[in-house]
Formats: sequence, C-alpha cells, structure tokens
Amino acid sequence: MKELKVKPIPTRNWKDKNVDLAAEGDNDMVKLQESVDKRIYYMWFNYLKLCLNLEEINYSVENKGAKGEALSETAVKVNRKIYKDWDLNVLYTMNFKKWYKDPKHKNLFTEGGFKPQGGARHHSLVKRYNVFIEYYNGMNREFNEKGDISQEMQVCEDIIEKYQKKRFDQLKINVVSGKIELHDLVKKDVKICGKEILSCCQGEFPKIK
Repeated sequence: MKELKVKPIPTRNWKDKNVDLAAEGDNDMVKLQESVDKRIYYMWFNYLKLCLNLEEINYSVENKGAKGEALSETAVKVNRKIYKDWDLNVLYTMNFKKWYKDPKHKNLFTEGGFKPQGGARHHSLVKRYNVFIEYYNGMNREFNEKGDISQEMQVCEDIIEKYQKKRFDQLKINVVSGKIELHDLVKKDVKICGKEILSCCQGEFPKIK
C-alpha cells in the first residue's frame, strides 16, 4: 500500500473567546456562531478529503473485539448523493480557505440539512485525524526489525515520541505505568477516528464545541 496523500493538519488557534451570550448583542451572537460553524467546516472538509483518499486506495475500517481481533470490515465509500453539492471533484485538491469562500459551500449546513452529531471537540478531532494518518503511513512503510519490537509498537512509539510528543508528554502526567497505556491510547485514537470516517462518508460528523 502507498502512503496517504492527505497530510496531518496543524491545530488552529481560533480567535473567538468565551462569551456571555446573554450579555452580548445579536450581531456578536451571529459572529460567534459563524466562528463555530467555520470550525466545523474546517474539520469536516479535512475528514472528507481523508475519506476520499481512503476510498481511492480501497481501505476498510476494521471492527475489532475487546482483545484486538478483527470481527468485521467496512469499506470506506463516500456517499455521492449526500455530498452532491460539495464539489468533490475539486475538493480533494483544494485548500479549505479557497473552498470556503464559495457562498454555496458556506451555506451547506443551513440549506443542505447537514447536522453535526455527538460532542467531539475541535482539538480532539485534529489529534485523532493526525494520529490516524501517522499510524496508517507508519504501518505501510518498510519496517526494519529492531530486536523484539513489532512494527505496530514502533509506529506507536514514533507517534508518542516524535509526531505527537507535546500531546503525549501532557498525557504522561496522568499515566501510571508508562508507555504501554500510551500505546493503547494511540490505537484507541485510530479506532475512534475510523468510526468518525465512516460517519463522515454518510454525511454525519461530530459536533465541535
């Protein structure tokens, strides 16, 4: 398998602050809602590009049991009927800023019936998205054995120590036994992201608070 075309994305520093909506005017409420909507579009846009890339390489999301055994697989396939107004033919190669400038794209949520689901936060979505890409690419690179360490263990180690070091350095404070639990967190991110990818294919996406 080849590495994914899509790349990890940086965590954006959104400028809106905590606002007491009851104390603000209608115009401020509108601006705040627009900022929230833009976050949703930004992440949905990137997840959908990932879905298109995974569909292109015939990727399937595994449903694993408690012990890690594969129970079933679901092919990643974007529902073209649902996304008929998203210009999928150009979205795959377009950056978000350019895509979002088109009024028909900005109005998709209000006019197209798309409704975010769940309660995932923006930064969590970014981190899981990036971990998924880093994990997939790492598992599909040529692997040179290093003692008894498996490729999966090495990939998780690289994510923890190199690609997502800042995040996992923060998590280590709350982890008692060290790297084993952190490796499990990497695989948990990949598993959750797989579910989000399948939902995105069908026009659903976690709500960003």
